[in-house]
Amino acid sequence: MSAMSDDFQQRNAEAIFTRLFLTPEGRANPYPLYHQLRQAAPVHRAKLGMWVLSRYDDCWAAMRDPRLGKDYAPQIEQRFGPDWRRHRSLTAGEHSMLNTTGPEHTRLRKLVTKSFTPRMIENLKPTIEKVVNQLLDPVAEAGGGNVLEAVGFPLPVTIIGELLGVPEADRPQFRELVRDLVAIFEMQPTPEQLASADAAQITIETYFLKLIDVKRRHPGEDLLSALVQAGNTGDRLSDDELVALTALLFEAGFETTTNLFGNGLLALLRHPDQVALLRRDPSLFANLPDELLRYDGTAQLANRVTEASVEVGGVTISAGEQVFALLGAGNHDPARFANPDQLDVTRTDIQPLTFGGGVHFCLGAALARAEIEITFRTLLQRFDYIELAADEPRFQDRLTLRGLVDLNVECRTASTARAQVVADTAPISGAAPATATAEYAERGLRPRAAADLRWRAELRERIESDPARRDSVPLRTGERLAATVALLKANSLFERCSAAELEQLAATAYPMSFDPGDLLCAEGGESPECYIIEEGQAVVTVGRKGVATVGEHDVVGERGVLLDTVRAATVTAMTHMITYAISRERLRALVADNRAAREWMLEEMHRRYPNLR
Repeated sequence: MSAMSDDFQQRNAEAIFTRLFLTPEGRANPYPLYHQLRQAAPVHRAKLGMWVLSRYDDCWAAMRDPRLGKDYAPQIEQRFGPDWRRHRSLTAGEHSMLNTTGPEHTRLRKLVTKSFTPRMIENLKPTIEKVVNQLLDPVAEAGGGNVLEAVGFPLPVTIIGELLGVPEADRPQFRELVRDLVAIFEMQPTPEQLASADAAQITIETYFLKLIDVKRRHPGEDLLSALVQAGNTGDRLSDDELVALTALLFEAGFETTTNLFGNGLLALLRHPDQVALLRRDPSLFANLPDELLRYDGTAQLANRVTEASVEVGGVTISAGEQVFALLGAGNHDPARFANPDQLDVTRTDIQPLTFGGGVHFCLGAALARAEIEITFRTLLQRFDYIELAADEPRFQDRLTLRGLVDLNVECRTASTARAQVVADTAPISGAAPATATAEYAERGLRPRAAADLRWRAELRERIESDPARRDSVPLRTGERLAATVALLKANSLFERCSAAELEQLAATAYPMSFDPGDLLCAEGGESPECYIIEEGQAVVTVGRKGVATVGEHDVVGERGVLLDTVRAATVTAMTHMITYAISRERLRALVADNRAAREWMLEEMHRRYPNLR
């Protein structure tokens, strides 16, 4: 009877999957189908060959678990067949930062990370506000219009265009080019869509090759000029790599934000009570981008490949399997959010899945949040009245990147007095968050919150007891091993280690990402491993007192490992972080055999933290 029930559930889940991905009706309104799929089979293997996850916790973990990564070519062949390389739009993605992993991804990401720091984004906010007001001027004069084209597209394309150095006159052409190109992210694009995507890819590549040549001869202060110069001074970026990286940054810099603006404004206009809340309490704008991302974000799924066997909700997924994390489904999971299908601008602790996670966390997340917050704040300050025009908005016939075709509104300018009232209104006292938090039911993948510390310790124990276990993180070899050795060499703590010793440490060092507020180490806790930071910043505290800020190439947690003691300090992520977890057992074995290295490491610790003894 149980087998018959399981078979029925799988057939039901497959029917839901088919409606969701392969019918226009399902793509137009996916959220009811997400709920149905989660109830029928939250971990489902589709007949097309990929595993589909629809719970928040599973999706969150799949993007952060070190046993899931990227493997572009097999994934694309599975979806498009063995002749996929005939399509330039598909082959161009093979070495894109979006689809690479290991050293290739790290190398590309490091070249651009510093252009998206919190300080850089903060410095951009006055410019964003100025551009928003300039774009709204003609909308106000006309009493409305297609705000997706008037504001939603030109705002982010202006900001990312200025950052990269794309001339203003050249930017409008990319609206249709990118719309054609992103069809390849859908499950089964038509031959006509693939042909249009191929043509768009060739046009984009031709454009950026010419622009790169201009920047090489006449460099400016923009990011593309800096990338060109990096290619001349040691990083050895080829023109193909420069084109792929620049095109990705430019396209991603406006396409997803344009769609989020449209989806978000439509949601607000359909929920006038939420608009009223924002007008009464401007402090709510701080969380608005995350609630809009959760409610109807642009990116609806993220794909990964299992590098080891993993267990999800009692289901074992073997190594080498393609996994789709349905971000839109996770963002509407009632186990994570109270009334998930309700737009609620009072929610806090939202943590939408839409920006991805792990080593592939979206570099432009903070920029997109700033653009959306400033745009919607300005909209409601400038207009007393804004409503949908008579035409019912239509969504593009796509699921992976969800967005409107257009968005026509009618609006009326607010008086100066009204705008000032909106800007100065004090927060509503006692506003209660609507977010529901649920206890995490351990499912094998990396968990959220406090359970993460224990999970990391148990994963490390499995790796050290039997590195060949199917559910362990694979040993690092080849380019991945060399890149991790190079990262270790960047910290003076390992200065007295031989090349062979560094390789021993690097072999079982694997990437671990952290979000702002996550604990890398907890004072008084166990010390199963230490971490070397590849990207991001953290604060070190003893008791409640901050003693240091750590960042790129710093090591944290080494004291407890080397001295075989509990953690002496708490280390908390301040930004999104990418680290590599270093084995306690291998580091202790190294210093046991290399006395000079041990003494040097102890001296280094005392130099860094003289008050910790």
